[in-house]
Amino acid sequence: MLMDIIRQGSRARAAGHRKDACPYPEDSRERRAWIEGYEVSSWDFGTRVPHPARRLPSTTSLEHDEGAPGFRASMSSA
Repeated sequence: MLMDIIRQGSRARAAGHRKDACPYPEDSRERRAWIEGYEVSSWDFGTRVPHPARRLPSTTSLEHDEGAPGFRASMSSA
């Protein structure tokens, strides 16, 4: 449940709402969660991030293997 509230705060910031638009009462843990989502959350909606394994330089993929089906000849000339 608190994760949903954190997401609400993050979405509120992404939509351009002010921090004082928080709908939860003062000194409640829901308000703290909403504010955390608003201030700290690194969620950028609409931004695609590659899977962490795709960012590792040592990770090999079958599509880059010359013997693998679907290997593109343009990659071998690079």
